[in-house]
Amino acid sequence: MEKEDKVITIIRKSRKAFIIEYACSFVLVVLLIATYVKGIRLPALFNFLILGIAAFALISAELSRALTWYKITESKVIIIKGIVQQVKKNVHFLPLGYIPEINTRQGRMQRLLNIGTIFVHGSAQNSFEIKDINEPQQVLALIEQLIDENRSKQNDGNKIKQK
Repeated sequence: MEKEDKVITIIRKSRKAFIIEYACSFVLVVLLIATYVKGIRLPALFNFLILGIAAFALISAELSRALTWYKITESKVIIIKGIVQQVKKNVHFLPLGYIPEINTRQGRMQRLLNIGTIFVHGSAQNSFEIKDINEPQQVLALIEQLIDENRSKQNDGNKIKQK
């Protein structure tokens, strides 16, 4: 039985990544309220359609956040997808110690909102991305630190075996 790692952090997509969906929902609801206050009567079907679109935008944003999350432990990143039926992928830092490319991507708006995506490229089994998260530079630094620590542990273990 494997020893359970200490969870350092749990990361989900940032709500800031869905600012357009939230803004559209807000504008649609405000427009409906404004028409009601001004005494403009719209057909009931039209009101339900607009409310449905607003609700769909909010629900899709929240579902997207809930469906994928990341646990960072001392020795691996666990990528969890799904709510009821979950798929978990463990990416251990030890093999990641030999990955040539770990980087972030931020667009202009993402940089203003301090959100971004971290890409880890290596072998097919060890490549992954952590999308639309808050403070990607700090998470990147944490992953790099954990990779270095695990690499050091392996090197120390190899030195002991050689003696």
